[in-house]
Amino acid sequence: MNQRKIIFNSFIFCISLIIFYSFIYSVYANEGTESSSVKIERHFVFDTLPLNLEEITSAAGRIFTGICTNVEEIENDPESKLPVTKYTFKITEAIKGLQGKEEVTFKQWKPTTKDASYKAGEKYILFLYPDSERGLTSPVGFLQGQFEIEKKGLIRRSEVVRNKSSNRGLNRNLRTQKKVVINEDKYINDYVESCSELGIPMRYQEFVKAVRYLEKRGK
Repeated sequence: MNQRKIIFNSFIFCISLIIFYSFIYSVYANEGTESSSVKIERHFVFDTLPLNLEEITSAAGRIFTGICTNVEEIENDPESKLPVTKYTFKITEAIKGLQGKEEVTFKQWKPTTKDASYKAGEKYILFLYPDSERGLTSPVGFLQGQFEIEKKGLIRRSEVVRNKSSNRGLNRNLRTQKKVVINEDKYINDYVESCSELGIPMRYQEFVKAVRYLEKRGK
């Protein structure tokens, strides 16, 4: 009798697992319904693992330096059917995917802007994922691909960049330990490594030079 009960309970457990995984599959497979909102910003949900600068550059569809000129909150975006924030940037330097453009507009799913928003009048260098199926994007690796540009120095005001991780892990993926090696320029290679290991801002010109080396390599 006990053996029959064990077999019966095992059968019920297996059926429950099948139903559960069928449900999960339907959620991820059906992108045309609101139930798939878990996958809407796959960048934000799934791509927050540590990345080095080469991986960030490779994953980005657009890389540019720009000044945020407009921020617009849209509660029900007609394209994505989601609450979004629409940003407009004046491009000061196009690095990848925006050559010849003077302005760029993109939309982020509102939950992704809580810690990764942009202020009008502020200058940034952004590494943005290609637009998702619903026309949304976000910085690569969430906060890793959003760099603020600041002025440093009392007399000679030079521009420096840093992300919310204080640039840590840019030369070396903190999970896989995969290192960035810029063979074309030993000085730039060593500079990126030093700033990344110390967790300090990088000078804008050297940082962009490193990104251009890595972007050219990835073509």
